[in-house]
Amino acid sequence: MLTKYGKGKIVALSSILLNVVIFVVKVFIGLQIGSLALLSDSMHSLSDSASSVAVLLGLHIAEKPADEEHPFGHGRADQIAVLTVGIILVLAAVTFLSDGIQSLLIGPEPIFMGRSFYFYIFLTAVAKEILGEISYYVGKKTGSDPLKADAWHHRGDAITTILVIGAIYGSGRGYLFLDPLAGIGIALLLGYIGGSYIKKATNKLLGEKPSKELIDDIKKVSMEHPGVTDVHNIHVHEYGDKKAISLHMHSEPGTTMKGHEIAHALENKLEKEFNADVEVHFDPWQPPVKKIKDDIIQIVKDRKDVKDIHNIEISETGDSLLISFHLIVPKHTEVGEAHDRITDVERSIKDILKEKIPAKVKIQVHIEPCEEDCEYCDIEKNNQVI
Repeated sequence: MLTKYGKGKIVALSSILLNVVIFVVKVFIGLQIGSLALLSDSMHSLSDSASSVAVLLGLHIAEKPADEEHPFGHGRADQIAVLTVGIILVLAAVTFLSDGIQSLLIGPEPIFMGRSFYFYIFLTAVAKEILGEISYYVGKKTGSDPLKADAWHHRGDAITTILVIGAIYGSGRGYLFLDPLAGIGIALLLGYIGGSYIKKATNKLLGEKPSKELIDDIKKVSMEHPGVTDVHNIHVHEYGDKKAISLHMHSEPGTTMKGHEIAHALENKLEKEFNADVEVHFDPWQPPVKKIKDDIIQIVKDRKDVKDIHNIEISETGDSLLISFHLIVPKHTEVGEAHDRITDVERSIKDILKEKIPAKVKIQVHIEPCEEDCEYCDIEKNNQVI
């Protein structure tokens, strides 16, 4: 099965052969009748052939796989082909424009052409239009900018050939200015098309801003991925049909480990969807450690059945936050009662944090009896006796 580049090379090769034939036909007839417009148009056809050679070479290079020096492949070679086509057209335009103006100033001679020549020239216009349609169709199906550019080159040649036929006919009937005027018109058209190709190829080679449609598609696919809450700082570099995409991602609040798993899964999804090398930078949700510690300390301070709290540690484990700390209870507290107090403390902490911390919270408490004699412990002891 032919690849994208294989199809493009067949079209480009066909274009080269046909344009050479058309060039020979136009030069022969143009010299026979002395038509500046037709000779200029023959050079247009030859430039078509030259541009198709550039397209063929560009597609051949673009087809090469990635290597150490070109890790993203050689896809941008097709834009060099487009740039070459544009330069050829502009140079041809300058030549035709100069010849046309010079002919008008000197004074053109009347031109006469037989019916058979009209027929042959008209056939070249039909052939170029058909070739243009084929080039554009294949270029659109394969996403090849060089083929689409070459298609407009063919179509432009078909249009200018029809104008040349009209100019020659008018010149033979006394409207001598039509032939050089047609040459000038062809030159202006070629210059405009060539300039647009140069601008487009240069922008792509320099790394133009990706289209809004592409950015929107990347955002849409990313936001549909489970766990992703936001994507931003999207950068896209295109290398022919290969892309390099980087972006920053926010995930649902949780642990860093969970966020990295989501980011890795998103990379795989985008790589398949956009035929790209993708790098996702995970911007992790950071738990408000100081605020959590302050809330826990305040909870303990408000209780009269717990003496003190220390060694508060907050860490990520699995898909949750682990909060561990040491609680000091009166030294005469029984084990069962201490367990009930700790359970109640854990419940209070979770109730307060569940609205502030979207991540799952696990609590680990270490019990320590008070080792000092104090009024608090004496009261606890007396209460137990009573």
